[in-house]
Amino acid sequence: MTTKPLKLELRDITHLAVTVEPGGAAVIVGRGFDDREIEILLAPEALTKLEAFLGQANLEQAKLRSKH
Repeated sequence: MTTKPLKLELRDITHLAVTVEPGGAAVIVGRGFDDREIEILLAPEALTKLEAFLGQANLEQAKLRSKH
């Protein structure tokens, strides 16, 4: 049996906190479309993956912009 993924829709990100020690965790705080506050707690490994995904996305966008 498969379960549905938890879907969080952020309207706005209001705060990002990253621990000071290298490899530490992070918290992303924002508001949903229903104006409810949402906190996303990222384990150090998840934060590292998020940084890598964002870096790759930035590279791909830069490649597209340089072609125009």
